Amino acid sequence: MRIESRRITLPAPPEDGVRLRLTDPGESSLACEEVYAAGVPLRPAMMERRPGWERLPLLDGPGMRQGASPLQVVLAEDAQSGRPLGYARYRVKNESTGQSAAGVVVVRDVEALSPQVYARLWSYLLEIDLTDTVQVRNRPVDDPLLHLVSDTRRLSPTLGDALYVRLVDVGAALRLRRYAAPLDMVLEVTDGFCPWNTGRWKLRAGGPDEDAACAPTAEAADLALTVRELGSAYLGGVTLASLGAAGRVTELREGALGEASRAFASQVAPWLPHGF
Repeated sequence: MRIESRRITLPAPPEDGVRLRLTDPGESSLACEEVYAAGVPLRPAMMERRPGWERLPLLDGPGMRQGASPLQVVLAEDAQSGRPLGYARYRVKNESTGQSAAGVVVVRDVEALSPQVYARLWSYLLEIDLTDTVQVRNRPVDDPLLHLVSDTRRLSPTLGDALYVRLVDVGAALRLRRYAAPLDMVLEVTDGFCPWNTGRWKLRAGGPDEDAACAPTAEAADLALTVRELGSAYLGGVTLASLGAAGRVTELREGALGEASRAFASQVAPWLPHGF
């Protein structure tokens, strides 16, 4: 998104005992990782950062800045305990023309433990002195900022593809996933590259708080699809119903497509916050 920051407003943040503090990127890394890790179980496709990976968002060579400042970090903390509640990493780029003091805030990351802290961090980014634009890349398609600002037409979001799923072991992948609704059906899967995936799979799931079971079966199939469609729907960002409407999923038992589409759905959009 390229945001016209001087032409939008956010709701006034409540007095909620949160303080914002500018910090050194290296010194605040552990606090930021604590916030990031808390969000991993809440959104499909967010990757757990194993030891060493926490250095990735801190990369800040001169060649990466494109004329902007070194990386800066604002940390949101509990005013009493100092517990980290959110953070934003960003740079500032001067684009003054001589007629006006215009600048761009180039945002790398924004993460928060609550909607209130998320709004506070964005208020800070949108109000940085001598800037009139905020530029941010790689945000989820359901980013709360879309509903926070006074005029969404000033956000200019651009949709791009950056997340791909290829199931190598269909049985394990479906067994390890959680489902939004109970499900008991047979999927007939075709996979021309990994032939061990081809066949009928009996999938049973009790709901979002229960483990699923998936194993090969000789029972009649309820749905037929290829591993491509299964990968598209796996994280919940694409519905099986929409794929069925495109003729890419075949319903072999009446009602099965709706049941599977509801069960595979996710409350939030999948999002991979890393570029490789």
